[in-house]
Amino acid sequence: MALTVYRLDGTPVDAGEELTVDHNYPVTLVAAASRDHIRIRWGWGAEEDVAVTRAAVTVDRV
Repeated sequence: MALTVYRLDGTPVDAGEELTVDHNYPVTLVAAASRDHIRIRWGWGAEEDVAVTRAAVTVDRV
């Protein structure tokens, strides 16, 4: 089963789309890492797994 990332309003977020982390830092979604974490890419190119709460998203299995 695949993991899908959703904004809190229920809109799906695809890899490559922009999100905001910690309320004001723009990042790019790389993938869902787990039900509790997503992998993001910062503007300078570094990638990091962050908690879904930091990006105001949810992750569900589909």
